Amino acid sequence: MQGILKWPLIVAGSVVVFRVVVERAGAPRAVSNLVSVAALTTVLGPLYFALQIGLARKPRPYLMLIQLVFTYAVCARAMVLPTYWAARMLHWTEPRFAGVDAANPLVGFIALPFLTAAVWIVASMVTGGLIRFITLALMRSRIKTT
Repeated sequence: MQGILKWPLIVAGSVVVFRVVVERAGAPRAVSNLVSVAALTTVLGPLYFALQIGLARKPRPYLMLIQLVFTYAVCARAMVLPTYWAARMLHWTEPRFAGVDAANPLVGFIALPFLTAAVWIVASMVTGGLIRFITLALMRSRIKTT
C-alpha cells in the first residue's frame, strides 16, 4: 500500500506549495482553484488507485481501495493544515482562508482548519467512491475477459 501512495502524496505536497505560491503571487481565483488538493483527493487520486489496484489484481480490491483513498485524503489534508495556520499568522486574505482571522485563536488555528479537512475527507470518500468503484469494476471485468 505504501508504494501506491508514494507518488500521489508527493504530487499532493507539490500542489499545496504551488497553490500557495500562485495565490500569493496574485493569480486570479479561477487559476488557483484549478491547482487544488480537493481535485486530487476526490477525483484523480481515487481514479489512479482504482487503476493501479485493477491492474495489479490485488485480493479484496474494494476494501483496499477504500483504505487507500481514506489514507490519501487524510495525508493530503494534513499537508494543507499548515497553510491555514500560516494564513492566520501572516494575515492572508484569500477567500479560502475566510474565518481563520477569528478573534478566538481556537477557531482560527484548530476548529476551522480541522473542520475544513474533515469536510474534504468525507467528500473524497463519497464523491470519489462512485468514481473508484465504477473504475475498479470496469477494470476487473476487462481483465476477466482478456
